[in-house]
Amino acid sequence: MRMQEIDELSVGGSVSLKGPVKFGVVRVSGSLKIEGDAEGEEMKISGSSTIVGNVKAEEIKVAGSMKVSGSIEASELEIAGSLESDGEIRGGDVEIAGSVRAKRIAGDEVKVYGSAKAEEIVGREVEVGKRSKVRGLIVGREVRIGKDAEVQDVIGEEVYIGRGAEARTVEGVEVHVDSGAEVEVLRYVEEAIVHEKASVGRMEKVESLSRELP
Repeated sequence: MRMQEIDELSVGGSVSLKGPVKFGVVRVSGSLKIEGDAEGEEMKISGSSTIVGNVKAEEIKVAGSMKVSGSIEASELEIAGSLESDGEIRGGDVEIAGSVRAKRIAGDEVKVYGSAKAEEIVGREVEVGKRSKVRGLIVGREVRIGKDAEVQDVIGEEVYIGRGAEARTVEGVEVHVDSGAEVEVLRYVEEAIVHEKASVGRMEKVESLSRELP
């Protein structure tokens, strides 16, 4: 199918396009549906958008809602609203202040200040902000879990579990667990520093991490 090329598109009402679409700048304050793949420079969603295909852009900012049936790739991805993807989300810098659901989330730096649900969240640096919630496996060189955050499983080189945070399993080369934090199972390769007022169900020293880091 021939690709539609759009230099700039501003949607205030309701627009439906047949893909594949190549764009410069797309701004949506109304409703946009693209049936097919979309590729371009900049996409800003303050309304709602549905893409039946894959999305690739330099910059994607979502303050409204976005649903993608395929994968999403962006150098810079900021989610203040809600984003759902049936595939993988790949980015350089990924910042989630709203809610995101995807099969997998991967970036150089991944920051979650809201809620995220994926089979895996992988980054060189992964930060989960205070009172944020993550469902799925977190893997990173440096992983920081903020105050009163809730996560499931974490694997990292340097892992910091903040004050009052909760985790099911934590595995790291070096692990720090702050006051009031709760960890069911902690596995460490070199060092585990656990505050006297933290709660760790089981702690064991291991030879190596159970998987390779990014």
